[in-house]
Amino acid sequence: MARFIAIEKITGRVYGDTARFGPAGNVASPADAVCLFDRQLGRAPRGFGHVGPTSRAASYDVYSIERSDSDRPTANDTEAHALVHAHGSWVVGLVTYNS
Repeated sequence: MARFIAIEKITGRVYGDTARFGPAGNVASPADAVCLFDRQLGRAPRGFGHVGPTSRAASYDVYSIERSDSDRPTANDTEAHALVHAHGSWVVGLVTYNS
């Protein structure tokens, strides 16, 4: 299963890395990954829409990292950005909607 790293579109900050959650981070989709990050931060559930890589409406860009490339969780934004740059594949832009 792939690992996901979500980066906030506007700020460039890393919203989350599923590898930081061990087995609980084994999620099936980018939206599931952001839901996992939301739950860990105590945020209310949200809905998601998918948009393309150039969309200005996206809240997050989500990247997939194959588990074999790096199983070690990133400790900070710099490490996460470096991993995305070296081994990441852009998967989807997500627009969030409050439920």
